[in-house]
Amino acid sequence: MKSIDPGVLANSSCFSFTPSQTAKKFYFYLIWCGHYFCTKKYFIKRDFFPYLLLVYVRKGELILEYRKHHYAVQKGMAILIDCQEPHYYHASNSLEFLYIHFDGVNSHDLCQHIMNQYGVLFQGNNIITIGKLLYQLVKKCEDNQVLMPSEISLIIYHIICTLAINSTEDIKQNSPIDTAINYIHNNVDKKILLKNLAQLTNLSTYYFSHIFKIQTGYSPIEYVISERLDKAKVLLKTTSLSIDEIAFRVGYKNTGSFINLFVEKIGYSPKKFRETHI
Repeated sequence: MKSIDPGVLANSSCFSFTPSQTAKKFYFYLIWCGHYFCTKKYFIKRDFFPYLLLVYVRKGELILEYRKHHYAVQKGMAILIDCQEPHYYHASNSLEFLYIHFDGVNSHDLCQHIMNQYGVLFQGNNIITIGKLLYQLVKKCEDNQVLMPSEISLIIYHIICTLAINSTEDIKQNSPIDTAINYIHNNVDKKILLKNLAQLTNLSTYYFSHIFKIQTGYSPIEYVISERLDKAKVLLKTTSLSIDEIAFRVGYKNTGSFINLFVEKIGYSPKKFRETHI
């Protein structure tokens, strides 16, 4: 199904669900889920919508206004809100995110408890798990897989329980993919090879690449490039470092290669990005 919301690009997907009476009586259940690619024209503003909303940002930045506060939701962050309260969110620029609207027995009470205890914005290494779960859920819908009410409820409950973990606390035992992602986050300025990431996780190169793609939606090299460009954009916006120095700090010894890649992926040069985003 294609979304009619403003600013949602054609390669996005969304899925609607009509829960059974059994699901309503016993389970957490989905109303909508999707994977959106958006322009800066994307926005949603409502005084009331009867369901809960969870969003995980994969790229870009989502601005949320909720309970008289403003939140900048960036890559790797998640938000949980009860849409029965007034809410407004929009893209600050190009944006990619995964989301679910859901409901179910005690779901509002549980989510209100989590929001009151931890807030509505979540970040930290444990939030990577939420991104993976949402991606896998949407992928099953895209592949027309049958999802039983109990399976959907388990996924939603898993996500909510993950939020309930203190968002600043690292999960002590990371999965192989979490280990690789954390390594990439901390070493974007260094040379990162596929074979080294596979060795780090004690997996074969082929199998590591396969499960990385399944769990994140990116190939390992695509993820490395994305991380480097995201760091470069932050440095361009927040420092006066030269383009040469920024290229070096995000792992590119050849400034020309960095500039060419930036133009290809972002749409304009690092210099133009700095001029228009300060």
